[in-house]
Amino acid sequence: MSSHPSEPADPPGEAAARTEPIPAHSPGPFPSAPAPAQPVPGLEPPPPAQQAREHPGGDLLSAAGPDAAAEGPPPPPSVVRELGSPWDGVLGTLAWVLICLAAWALLTVVAGTIVVAAAAAAGLTTLETDKVPPGILIAATVAGNLVFLAVPLAFAAITAPPRLWHFGLRRTRFWPTLGWAVLALFGWFVFSTIYQAVVDPAGKQSTADDLGVNRSTTLLVVGGFVVIVLAPIFEEFFFRGFIYRTLRNGLAGKLGLGAGVALAAVLDGLLFGVIHGTNTPIAILPVLAVLGAAFCLVYERTGSLFAVIALHATVNTLGYLGAAKNSAPVALGFGGAMILACIVVPRLIGRGPPRAEAPATA
Repeated sequence: MSSHPSEPADPPGEAAARTEPIPAHSPGPFPSAPAPAQPVPGLEPPPPAQQAREHPGGDLLSAAGPDAAAEGPPPPPSVVRELGSPWDGVLGTLAWVLICLAAWALLTVVAGTIVVAAAAAAGLTTLETDKVPPGILIAATVAGNLVFLAVPLAFAAITAPPRLWHFGLRRTRFWPTLGWAVLALFGWFVFSTIYQAVVDPAGKQSTADDLGVNRSTTLLVVGGFVVIVLAPIFEEFFFRGFIYRTLRNGLAGKLGLGAGVALAAVLDGLLFGVIHGTNTPIAILPVLAVLGAAFCLVYERTGSLFAVIALHATVNTLGYLGAAKNSAPVALGFGGAMILACIVVPRLIGRGPPRAEAPATA
């Protein structure tokens, strides 16, 4: 439970729920996906008055606003539902994630095709060219990022009404979160340094060159916004907020928490690396896969997506500094703004559903 001095006291009964240890099958910041007919101890939904206080804007995709609680209490939900697969078991979870990825890939191709076709119709490019102009590629990239948002919301709605905390958009304790983020970033830098010294991979990511960031100041700024601001937000929402959490909840229920978290992190990291294979040499993909797995573990330990968004923005800022000429003001400006936003924004939103605190470990 947060100890922020400005937060109001917990309602009677909630404090007691938060002090009870999480059941042995579900430690950590995430509640496990509950069985449909069984409530989960410590995960009872907050009273309507507290929901209005902690979630003044209502649930994600909900039409209810801040005055909804005053109109009368809603029907009491039986359980707090988590993201997960509608199919049971390891194979069911994996099949569900593969379908989600296939939908994402298809919609990304469709969105990019529409952008290029519209540009060609306007005389800005031709369909015969092998090289899409940077401005058109930026527009197609933005459209692809929107698909990163649309697919999780659509598929999550099949199993539970999407809420901010489902995707890790929630408040968390600052100093432990900072500690896990720094530890993960340091560990990844050590691995990356050793890997590059041993393997000596040739080539580099071509994202900055494809966006034409070295051709003009305008493209430098717009490219920096796409790489440092948009990519961390939308990619983390998709890969960690949705794919990892869905894998984690489905696999942990059958394999146990430790094995479920580890396998989900490895699979998500591999997917994260493969997705970047279109503009990254194969020899560099293991570095990105380990980075994606590290992001999963930070998300697991903190329960907040803001930590990994800040980490992703930091890594992209450093990469942009190396790939784009004279990019220090742009890269550091966008990178600093992202880190500041990831510190401030969580303080403005709720913590998610009440949950028991994890028991202290030595």
